[in-house]
Amino acid sequence: MKAIRYYCIAACIIAAPVRAQTQPQQTGATHVKDTIFREYDIRGKVDSELPLDQAYDLGRAIAYYLQSQNPACKTIAIGMDGRTHSLALKKELTRALTDSGMNSVFVGVCPTPALYFSLFTGDDIDGGIMITASHNGPEYNGIKLCLGTRVVWGKELQEIKNLYKAKKHIAATTPGTETDSPIIPSYIAWLTQHFAHLKNIPVSCIIDCGNGAAGTVMPELITQMGWKNVTLLYEKVDGTFPNHEADPTVEKNMLDVKQALASESFNFGIGLDGDCDRMAPMTKQGTLVSGDKLLALFAQTVLAEHPGAGVVFDIKSSSGLIELLEQWGAQPIMSPSGHSIIKDMMTKHGALLGGEISCHFFFKDRYFGYDDGIYAAFRLIELLHVTQQPLSELLSIFPKKESSQEFRLFCPDEKKQDVINSIKDALSDKDDIEINTMDGVRAVFPFGWGIVRASNTQAALSMRFESDTKDGLKKVIERFYALLAPHLNTQDLQPLLHAEGIA
Repeated sequence: MKAIRYYCIAACIIAAPVRAQTQPQQTGATHVKDTIFREYDIRGKVDSELPLDQAYDLGRAIAYYLQSQNPACKTIAIGMDGRTHSLALKKELTRALTDSGMNSVFVGVCPTPALYFSLFTGDDIDGGIMITASHNGPEYNGIKLCLGTRVVWGKELQEIKNLYKAKKHIAATTPGTETDSPIIPSYIAWLTQHFAHLKNIPVSCIIDCGNGAAGTVMPELITQMGWKNVTLLYEKVDGTFPNHEADPTVEKNMLDVKQALASESFNFGIGLDGDCDRMAPMTKQGTLVSGDKLLALFAQTVLAEHPGAGVVFDIKSSSGLIELLEQWGAQPIMSPSGHSIIKDMMTKHGALLGGEISCHFFFKDRYFGYDDGIYAAFRLIELLHVTQQPLSELLSIFPKKESSQEFRLFCPDEKKQDVINSIKDALSDKDDIEINTMDGVRAVFPFGWGIVRASNTQAALSMRFESDTKDGLKKVIERFYALLAPHLNTQDLQPLLHAEGIA
């Protein structure tokens, strides 16, 4: 394991003001690829899919869209992560906004939830742009977009794509302004104030920042909280991500945390993803905790204060979570996967809590309702402190299930929906099978359940399987393997074969 450092000054990237220009630079660039306009954000490989010299025209299309939706939209907060090309994107997007007559407020190099925080707490902020590619590798970058405090996603991003292709822009007679207003000091102050009861408590934890945006917040935040027994791993912001991919839900990315838990006196571990909108915990025994299990623990505490509260969870979540929510008298609300959809569902149903198996957590209980991995980590630390029980013991309330990992099997984008429709047709006329088609096909058999859905972020089918017994789990996987075999290559199906020894 690489050496653990106990303190560090977070790396900062300082962006100099850029003079507004009224004409885009003409460099003979290719267009951005259609594929970067995803379900929840704009994201792709820099240069090959997202040419930097097209960021200006893309920014003008974004400005045009925002004002078409709200003519009063004038001032946009911009944040960025520490990727090597984030500053270049920031400059071009800022120039596009100011040339469109809009004002740009740069809130700094920061986590995505800090950008969200600026939208809820800042004065006269009408929308936000976060420059990030989350947990993707260093060759990626992108944009998460907000109108007001609401995330822009789905068909709205497709509309921006069409505006970009049509070269739509605002012919402003007066350029907007460009200012800097760092958000991290206010974000840290808010967290330390609202969790003042946790200051100077004996937290024994290792937190992996993954060289992502967490490094702009966590060193100072841990110092202000007085947590002397909290150790940070890879807290230096480094857009090349030299140690591992910044996705803590993947076991191999948490191996250093696991080793530290085994060899040193830490009680639990936490991993934060590249832009800090997700948090995944690990028990002292080295077990990586899935989002649905942690959501159950969070739900138990929220329901104790708010009986009957709504809890939104994604369709891939364990049936054990549903059993517990029903047992505790919650209003269980199943949702299609996707952080933007979860937020919309929470608003629609007035829910106080939401979560995904991918470890996005959304608190409207004592917070603003968006996904914030740092805030979720504080709620976990609070829970462990109040109960004085180890994480593994708290998790023992979760019904025992035999659950597979989430599989992502390659499938061309143009073929994904055909495969889903075929599976739905094959199962819809079976009397002993209950199917849910809100997001792909979730089929409940007498011996377990499984789900296959089209990934919104890559050319893949996402699937997960579960049963009360190992034999039942094998039967579920076998059933789905048979349904998928006519459509996918045998090589692409290999992960399922190896999962339960089907072959």
